[in-house]
Amino acid sequence: MKPIHFILLLILVIGYYLYRVFSPYLGPITIAVLLSLATFKMHSYFLRKFPGRILPATLSTVVLAVIFFAPIIYLITNAATFVTHIDFGLIQKSVHETKAWIEDFIQTHHLLSGTTPKEYLAKLDAGDIVNFIIQTATYLGKKSANFLKDIVLILIFYFFANLYGRDMLLYFQRIIPLKPEDSKTIFENLAGVMGVVFNSIIVTALFEGILFGIIAQIYGYDGLMFGILYGFASLIPVVGGVIMWLPLAIDRYFAGDTTGAIVIALYSIIVISIVADTFIKPVIIRYIDSVMVESVHIKINELLIFFSIVAGLSSYGFWGMIIGPAVVTLMISLLNLYPKLAKTNS
Repeated sequence: MKPIHFILLLILVIGYYLYRVFSPYLGPITIAVLLSLATFKMHSYFLRKFPGRILPATLSTVVLAVIFFAPIIYLITNAATFVTHIDFGLIQKSVHETKAWIEDFIQTHHLLSGTTPKEYLAKLDAGDIVNFIIQTATYLGKKSANFLKDIVLILIFYFFANLYGRDMLLYFQRIIPLKPEDSKTIFENLAGVMGVVFNSIIVTALFEGILFGIIAQIYGYDGLMFGILYGFASLIPVVGGVIMWLPLAIDRYFAGDTTGAIVIALYSIIVISIVADTFIKPVIIRYIDSVMVESVHIKINELLIFFSIVAGLSSYGFWGMIIGPAVVTLMISLLNLYPKLAKTNS
């Protein structure tokens, strides 16, 4: 056996066991690396302004934690506090009163003739509803705990990705069979587009969240919490904003404030969905695109970025908004590079 074949076999065997060892952390490591690419210019700025590597890497990690992860942690802790203050007795009482009202309404208006209303309300059991709420809260609690664990791991890996990113990049440039300028182009394309995606998500979510938080605060709700919720909901195409403003409008309506319900609905549709999302958001993305991506690199159409985020969210969940554009960008970079390599080897 030739030494090179022995080395390749050994690499495959050890690589398999490395995968087994690190498989639980591959997700957080991948997200951390992609986030380090997305924030490459920010980290480069800190490297120019501060000495050494540790301080710039620490500052980049702190900034990421504040602007991206702090709102998530705030929501999780608020949700946990909300669950602990749920009055299950009040829920059971409300269910019984609702069933009695429906039954009385059906009988008064002579609806569902030939059958008794109780047959239709038998499945509406207060105990089952309370159990469903408890099970849902328990499930969300477990998911939140796992999500917080992932956040901590991502921040740790993100710190080391920034700390040793340049060394790792130079190492991979040496071992992959590509010219340094070609591998550098792939890296810069990926970093540029990831920067556009990441900054666009942050800016638009912050912008629309502030707009919704203002109207929520005016009507007595927690503007900060609902603003953060709307910011994340805005990542969901088409129905993202509706799932936030519709419950508030319904709550105002049943509180006897019909005018408030109409104002919340119209404000959300006209000011946020039409003006901010349809007209202002593309301008923001286009501006960030012009700043983050150099003219010599590939520029991906905003619509393709949008669909890559949608596809990523549906396939990988929350972190799909990072993974989707990264996969699309990498594929386009390789496809652009292929004709050049094919011509060289012909």
